[in-house]
Amino acid sequence: MPKVVYSDSKGLVQETGSGFSFVTGTVADKVGLHLYQEEVELSTVVADKIAGLLSKKLPANSIILQTSLTTSSAGASGLIELRYHTSLPSINAGISGTLIMGTETNQCVPDADLDVSVDGQTIVCLTPRDVTNKQFLFLTSNVGANVAGSPKVLVSILYAGKGEPEVI
Repeated sequence: MPKVVYSDSKGLVQETGSGFSFVTGTVADKVGLHLYQEEVELSTVVADKIAGLLSKKLPANSIILQTSLTTSSAGASGLIELRYHTSLPSINAGISGTLIMGTETNQCVPDADLDVSVDGQTIVCLTPRDVTNKQFLFLTSNVGANVAGSPKVLVSILYAGKGEPEVI
């Protein structure tokens, strides 16, 4: 599906890629609100490990406004959190980075980690997060919760800033 961009200069246009952006000025400036979505297939890992990596990084100095996680294809087990960091970790590495979504934030609805054994379960978090240089996004298994069965998670991030997510 093509990317849809609404700009002051051109109105509604289609571009290569995916997602939706509201930008001010010219389409080339890319300053505004952006929706980045990616479906991530999780690896089988034990608790407290990196289970999935997003393929793009957010622009530096942008602000995350809203995030959501949805189980798009259920697996056998797993409780998942969304984190970000200044560098890209590897699959099955120990947990690192800053928590964006998960039980410990107390800012999500429902206030829980995503249970990837439940097809269609969705968690939404409305707490703004300053990206600064923590541009790399990844999914982690929670304490005491192994991930199994190749679940898929749709990650949706609404952010304000200049530029689109960059392929890693």
